[in-house]
Formats: sequence, C-alpha cells, structure tokens
Amino acid sequence: MTKKIKYYPHEEVNSIVEIAERSKRLYGDSVAYIYKEKKQRVEKTYNDLVSDSKKLAQFLMRHNLKTGHIALIGSSSYQYVVSYYAAMYAGLVIVPLDKELVFEDVYEQMERADVDFLLYDKNYSDYAELVSEKTNGAMGMFCINDPVVIEGEDLPLPEVDPDKLSTIIFTSGTTGKGKGVMLTQRNIARNALVGVSHVKGYHESDVSLSVLPMNHAYECIGNLFVMVYFGIPVCISSGIRHIAKELKEYKPTALFVVPLIPQMLIDRVWSTAKKDGKEKKLKTGIKICNFLKKFGIDLTDKILGEVKAAFGGRLRILIAGGAPVSPSLVKSCEDLGIKLVQGYGLSECSPILAVNFDYFQKPNSVGKIAEGCEMKVVDGELWARGVSVSTGYYNDPENTAENFVDGWFRTGDMGYIDEDGFVYITGRKKNLIILANGKNVAPEEIEELIYQKMPYVSEVIVSANGDKLQAELYLNEEMPEYDEKTANADIAKLNSEIAFYKNISVVTFRNEPFPKTTTKKIIRSGAKEACLKN
Repeated sequence: MTKKIKYYPHEEVNSIVEIAERSKRLYGDSVAYIYKEKKQRVEKTYNDLVSDSKKLAQFLMRHNLKTGHIALIGSSSYQYVVSYYAAMYAGLVIVPLDKELVFEDVYEQMERADVDFLLYDKNYSDYAELVSEKTNGAMGMFCINDPVVIEGEDLPLPEVDPDKLSTIIFTSGTTGKGKGVMLTQRNIARNALVGVSHVKGYHESDVSLSVLPMNHAYECIGNLFVMVYFGIPVCISSGIRHIAKELKEYKPTALFVVPLIPQMLIDRVWSTAKKDGKEKKLKTGIKICNFLKKFGIDLTDKILGEVKAAFGGRLRILIAGGAPVSPSLVKSCEDLGIKLVQGYGLSECSPILAVNFDYFQKPNSVGKIAEGCEMKVVDGELWARGVSVSTGYYNDPENTAENFVDGWFRTGDMGYIDEDGFVYITGRKKNLIILANGKNVAPEEIEELIYQKMPYVSEVIVSANGDKLQAELYLNEEMPEYDEKTANADIAKLNSEIAFYKNISVVTFRNEPFPKTTTKKIIRSGAKEACLKN
C-alpha cells in the first residue's frame, strides 16, 4: 500500500449518554434534528434533545418495570430518537422493533425479549391495542407523540454502567428467524467512534438526511450517534418515495445508505439524461471532469452542476452498508463528484466491523478493520472480536454457542484480509454451493460478475439447480432495449470467460423484484418462489 493511512483524531466516549452530554456541551443551541410536522419545518437543538430525553426518562422511571425492557416501534422521527436516548438515561433496555413486520412477529419478539413496556408512535396504535389484548391490559405503554406529563420532583437518574445490557436488536437476516443481539452502551458508543475515525464530519457545513429505518443498527449508529457526535444536523426523511424532493429541499452533504439508494439515484440521472437528449453531453462532461482530476483540478460542481442539483447540489459523501457495493457503483458516484464509501458490519458488531476511509479505499474491499476490533479467517470464514462485538443472543444459548466461540464471533461471511488490514467478502457461508464434483462456488462472486458485465440487470440470484447453476434475473425496466435474448447471449459470453464449473446452465427471468428484508437485502430463500416468467 503506497498511501499512508491515518485515523481522524477523536475524543473517547464510552456510553450513549456520554455522546449526548458531550454534544450538549459542545453544540448546545445548534440544530440537531430537522423534520416536518403538519408540513411545517421543526428544528430541535442538542439542548432540546437532552432535555426531552431526560424528561421521558423521568416518565419511564416512574413505572414499576419488572425487567426494564422497553419495546420501541414506529417510523423514523425525532420522538423515536428521544425514546432511544431516554431509555439510556433511565438505565433501561431498549428493544427496537421492525415496523414492517406483521404483528404476530412483532409480538413474538417482544415475548422473547421479555418486554414489559411499549413505546409506539401514533401510526402503530393498532399494534398497541393488540398488545393490550394479548396481555389483558397488563402491558404498560405510551404513545411517543403524546406530551410527557410528570408529577412531583425529578428522580435521580441512575449512574450509567457502560457494560450493562442496554439494547436488544433483532437481526433481519435473509434466512430464518431473527436473533436478539445483546449490546451495551459501550459497544455502541465505541462503534460510533469507528465512523468518526474513518470519515471526516464538518459541524459548520454538513447536513445529513436520514432515509433508512431507525430500528436498523446501521441507520441507528449513523444518524442517532455518529452525526450527534459530530454536531451535524440530521433531517428526518418522510420516506423513500420522498427522497428526490427532500434532497432538493434539505440539500444534504452526507447520507447513510444501502446500495439500492445510490443505484436508484444514478439510474434516474441517466434515464433523465437520455429522455432529455442530454446523455452524450453528460458522458462528455464526465470525461472532462475525470481528465482534469488527474491534474488535481476538480470542476465537477461547475461542469456537472445541473446533474448534481438533482441531489440538492451539495451532496459530497455516501456511506454505504447493509449489502455489497459494486465497484461500478462506486465509480458511477465518483463520476458525479460524490464519494461512495463502503463499509461492512453486522448487528452483532454494533454494527460496523470494517469501513473504508473518505480519502482512500481499496477496490472491492469493504474497508479496514475497525479500531478496537480484531478479525481472523478460520476455514475461509471471517471471525471477529473486540470492544464493539456482542457477547451473544438474549435467552438463546444454542445460537450463542454456535456463533460465539472463545470470545470470537463467527460472522458467517467468507472472505480474506490483506496485509494492510483491509477486508474482502467473497460470499455467505450458508449460501456456498457445493457441486457434485466437489467444487465450491460462492454465488455472490458470479452475481457480481453479472452486475459488472450486464448493467441492465437490476437484481440477480445465483443458486443450485440440481448439479447445475441457475441465474434468476430481474431486468431494469428503465432499460427496455435490453431483453431476455440479450441477457441469454451475455450469459453465454460470460460463461466463456470463467471457469467451466462456474458456468450458468439455466437462466430464468422475473417479472418483479425479489422479495427483500426491510433493510433491502434480497431474501435468498424466496428466490425460487413465484414471480417467474413462463
């Protein structure tokens, strides 16, 4: 490696409460969160965040909670953020629930997590009613949109124990039932510092737009903790379908995303350019910008200003996680003057385990191992341990014993680590296809080749079909000039370029996208279900 890697300096924090108190001290009257309420813009400062969180903490402490495990369900909102911080101030255990799950699954997770109080937003009052019925009215609950009313003097807040269980977050894996990951305030706070040490944030000029569900560990670490640490205002999106409008309205400089979002934005740029007859002009502008960058001259904002205006005009960085990022997507973003930084993590690691730097990243790598964590490869599988890594799953000794061995967490991901500590993922161990000839095939490797060679393929799953390999494709509907005949020809061409045992023998096509988790990962077990074209 020719480039010398340096972590950005940062102040140590060991609890979520410490993050909040530090930001109050440093940024007090600065804006922390921005959102819309009845179409009116509302701004909340760091003073507000701490004050509102402590007030709700006082409310929660007045309830006779046996376990102190509090479920939280709702859309992303300022009240959601306050609820999370309130539980930390009160020394309770927060259980963020996936709002897109059906009630039966939500309630099953509440039972497994020993929840004895429910915080919900007004959009999920029907869930609250069902919980009340299930528990015969015994479950305490509160709508976070209602005003907090407290009688009597304030109770003393408990002293924070950074190593006490503080969060149970259920995994949203693509197979099987979610597991309740146990995390402490230290796990999460120290993990926030990973983002702080790899990517530079600017309190004076940066603005973040929160677009992912806040119950997702990745969004939580980014816009509830990293941005609060930096003192960067977070604009809370009203939903994915509003992103295009909100990018122009809020003019963010930074976003935490899953790869699906930048891919969607890039596709929209090119489809609009083609529709408006400006595709050639855009390609020429990109070539000029890339040529000038070789000499240290960056005129992207000037030459491609019209295109960047679609993203608000100020977007400088996207931090992507939750799913693999193709090198072609990184390049497409860089062509428009937007840095796409790839990271890697799992809920069990709070979640960041590796992340690239905003000034340097290795092609195909998911990033350098996070400070405070170690990784090793055992039989091709990546194992991890460190300050951000969980000790196991709540009330689940069987899965804990299987996945946590002598202090090491078995990630389930296949990959390798280079001499500089950068991590490379080659596939999921559970997805590995073992052919009759004894050859092992990582389907993700072939899927990535298809994405690279066939950019008109929106989604693909490679799986076993008897002793052959099958590729199931969903083609980009905005590129109708590429059809099934084209795809079959390109698959045949790809087969001629790769090892024979990796050849795709069966190609099928879908007429709609694959089913996905709420974090937009394709559910591989649903890949062969309905939706196939005849």
